[in-house]
Amino acid sequence: MALWIVPGAPLPHGEGWRIWCCAPGEQEFPAPRVQVMRKGVLQAMDSSEWSLLPRVSGLGRRMGVLTLRLRPTEVEPGAMYEFRIAEDAMPKPVRWRSLPRGIGPDGVTFLTASCFWHDSDREGTYAAGLKEIGKLHQPAFKFLLGDQVYADWPSEWGIGGSAARLYAGRYAQYWSDEAYREALRTCPNFFTCDDHEFWNDYPERQIHLYRTWTQARRDRYGEAADQLYYAYQRCLNPHEGRWYQFTIDPVSFFVTDTRSQREVYRKDGNAQFIPDAQWQALEQWQQSLRGPGVLVLGQPLFQKDGDWKDHSLSNFSRDYARLWALIERSLKGDNDHRQPHDILVLSGDIHTGRYAEAHGPISDAKHGVPEFIASPASMIVPGSTDVEAPPDRITVSVDGKRRYWVVDRAHVPIMTLDHNVGVVRMIPGTRERGQPRVRFECLLYRIRPYDGRSWWEKA
Repeated sequence: MALWIVPGAPLPHGEGWRIWCCAPGEQEFPAPRVQVMRKGVLQAMDSSEWSLLPRVSGLGRRMGVLTLRLRPTEVEPGAMYEFRIAEDAMPKPVRWRSLPRGIGPDGVTFLTASCFWHDSDREGTYAAGLKEIGKLHQPAFKFLLGDQVYADWPSEWGIGGSAARLYAGRYAQYWSDEAYREALRTCPNFFTCDDHEFWNDYPERQIHLYRTWTQARRDRYGEAADQLYYAYQRCLNPHEGRWYQFTIDPVSFFVTDTRSQREVYRKDGNAQFIPDAQWQALEQWQQSLRGPGVLVLGQPLFQKDGDWKDHSLSNFSRDYARLWALIERSLKGDNDHRQPHDILVLSGDIHTGRYAEAHGPISDAKHGVPEFIASPASMIVPGSTDVEAPPDRITVSVDGKRRYWVVDRAHVPIMTLDHNVGVVRMIPGTRERGQPRVRFECLLYRIRPYDGRSWWEKA
């Protein structure tokens, strides 16, 4: 029985790991045998918890999550461990870090990626690139920021078959590819989703997609997509969360889900891209910051309004203003301990890799609001013909007053359509007024040049 193995979110404080296992058939199966080594020494486990996920009709596979907890005496946050998993599941050992507790003198590095279209990466360039980047930077984990699967392209009509079977088939195409699983296995993963886990511009109607033509179909296919997203990705997040947070002292991370519970767009701008419960958690996170924040979004913060074909966060004007107000409060020090904190925004989605800074009403914020985008890992075809630049000016209404944020092109050093992966390195900085400072280095690696010519131009 050949298992598919993918690491999920590492446990807090370096205590252990989550490992996703997938077996053919719908019967229950036992957890694989796992040995964890550190510098050649077998590590003792405090506990090993095996949880089988519920069956999904039409999937033809069964999933489980193995949670490994190190014995407290074996815990070394941020250290590299070697994993030997039953040979029929993974013939070669892999090396994964435990989650660092804090940012030490050598810093902490992680990766970001989004938008992987399988048909453009049959030869495994994504995996090869991640392995080379891993050798250079030894990342602790990676953020997969959405569109890890394109469930809607190429489009399948789904007439006569179940919704679950349609999505299960597309996930199987991606996850059955050893090269893609190898890419996922390069280091532990934190997941969020975007529209293509469901369909383009979810939850909106799409002219070219039969599954979206009626509300009943949108409900049925949306539910099936959400089930498969849970079974393949979300089950590996902390507490299986759609949104979640964690800390590598003094940096605090909040990973949002701006897609799976999004309301249908309304012209008054009052529809929500995240629900009230997530807003409450996000605003509490901002209030409790004791150092820099990293905010992970499935869609960019710096983006022009979309249209009926593909909406942006800015189309949801009330939530968009609320998000900017949260960032502004952090920069002003409007929080529980009255100290300002920068927030780095990470995103994907737009098939353009770029770094940009928006500068606005908070003059003390030297770098304004920085946004780093890694997209695409593998470009969809037909793909983009030009990079998507951030808007020159962003206007939002905060507390009844207009706020203007300017994106100076001098602070947009690169924009690229090439297949790419982001690297973020966090390094301790000097303390200022008793507050911890962290230097963030953002690197964008080209995995493969993008060739946007049509097939007849290439002939």
